[in-house]
Amino acid sequence: MKNSDLLGRVFAAVMQQVTAGKGAERHGKGADFLEQPWKKIADDFGEGFLLGQAAKKMREATHATDWNHDRWEREMLGALAYIGFAIVNRRLEVERGTRTNDATVSIHYDPGLPGTAGREHW
Repeated sequence: MKNSDLLGRVFAAVMQQVTAGKGAERHGKGADFLEQPWKKIADDFGEGFLLGQAAKKMREATHATDWNHDRWEREMLGALAYIGFAIVNRRLEVERGTRTNDATVSIHYDPGLPGTAGREHW
């Protein structure tokens, strides 16, 4: 096996998890990829949700002391999946012309909320 194949096997494992593994079992339930919960929540809360989920998965994987390697790897593959979802989501926004500012994470800003003055560009 070539060294470059090692990374390809990791991404293949991500696809396996998303399409047939834990992700498909828990979240997909046979729904079209873009009709699954990850997309609906990203539409409501922006890519920050997806990147936050990736960070959560990495934190869980690296901070748990009672996990074995297989569980660590599943969480890390899940983190890669959420990063991939963020990339897919952003590409779709750019294609559809709904991405208004590539420099910021899209969130719903409400100027009426206390403590948000001056934070229009979060």
